Amino acid sequence: MDHYYLNWLNKHQFHGIKPGLYRIISLLKALGNPQVKYPTIHVAGTNGKGSTCAILNTVLSKHGLKTGLYTSPHLLKLNERFKINNKEIPDNTLLELLKILHKFAPEPITYFELTTALAFLYFAEEKVDIAVIETGLGGRLDATNVIHPMVSVITTIGFDHTKYLGKTIKKIAFEKAGIIKRGKPVVTGKVSEEAKEVILKRAEALSSPVYLLGRDFFIFSQEGLWNYHGKNCFKELKLSLQGAYQGQNLALSLKTLEILKENAFLPLREDILKEALLEVKWEGRFKRIFLGDKEILLDCAHNPQGAEALRASLEKEKFYPYLLLLGATNEDGEKPFPLLLEILSSSAQKIFLSEFTAERKVVTKEEWERALAHKGHIAPIEYFKNPAQALESALKDESCQKILITGSIYFIGNILSILEKIKYV
Repeated sequence: MDHYYLNWLNKHQFHGIKPGLYRIISLLKALGNPQVKYPTIHVAGTNGKGSTCAILNTVLSKHGLKTGLYTSPHLLKLNERFKINNKEIPDNTLLELLKILHKFAPEPITYFELTTALAFLYFAEEKVDIAVIETGLGGRLDATNVIHPMVSVITTIGFDHTKYLGKTIKKIAFEKAGIIKRGKPVVTGKVSEEAKEVILKRAEALSSPVYLLGRDFFIFSQEGLWNYHGKNCFKELKLSLQGAYQGQNLALSLKTLEILKENAFLPLREDILKEALLEVKWEGRFKRIFLGDKEILLDCAHNPQGAEALRASLEKEKFYPYLLLLGATNEDGEKPFPLLLEILSSSAQKIFLSEFTAERKVVTKEEWERALAHKGHIAPIEYFKNPAQALESALKDESCQKILITGSIYFIGNILSILEKIKYV
């Protein structure tokens, strides 16, 4: 691929996070407003966005719809962010679209704004039937919040990116609820009472119907299968994505699909649904790899809420004791990264903390040492300058048969890249 345009895009990584819609609106106007040329589903939330998008995308595609999917960040390469019917954008198409963006983009503009515009343009040019769009950060001022979706989805609300979204659950909920559009339904996962209050108030102001998990629709697990009760009842569903926390993501997806069915957009069929759920792929989430005598589990638990959900799934699966290999970011200087370790260290026999390569600010050995200076009760800790050394040491360690690798999405991307090179995945 022509590196000039890729380098141009990558330079915008250093522009950081700049909430606001005026730059993306200006660029999209210059491109002919591609985002209005097809129906969309908009997904926001602290955790579970990607998995929910992946489920929706696969089920819609399986029903014969040409379905666009925009997610972020990518694990291994940029192309992953832009998919149609689960196929990543080809290199040559990506290059052509970058050339167009280069011609029309105002400066300054952020990396995420450019990739978002690229996604909207790609889906319009390919004439998709529907696109599933994941927010980047928050919702109200997120670059994706220029669409008018058929359904808005809010998965979870917890503490993350507090520098930009606010330091209380109410403020974070207000930002996430910013994706609700007048008269359009919103589907919400289980959230705290204070978050629910904010969402309901926003939805009422916009005359938007609200569907709450645990009130309007339900999901239960039974012997590794899921039973859903909503407008329809779907029993004995098997989802390819592992982890107890995926139940909520499945429920939110099914409620969203039911709404599309009620709007005569989707002829939701149970036989096709069941086939599709077996084919859902979302890399880096509760992924198991068996390597020699080691059982490795990878998961992108990059904030406290994600770590709590992961711990519950590990207990349910009896995945313990383990060697914990963790890498974290702290891009806004306010991330409670020691809490990730605190939540996941109770079943750890050893802890490996690693630095890695990322566009975001990585937590260094010195920062970990300062943060953990007074925590003498956790397992022995070793520090590594890069994930390759950390992974090699974990595989050689004879004290644990199980290895849990988690933390930042960028860290998991680093690990998967290493495993791919040595043909382990």
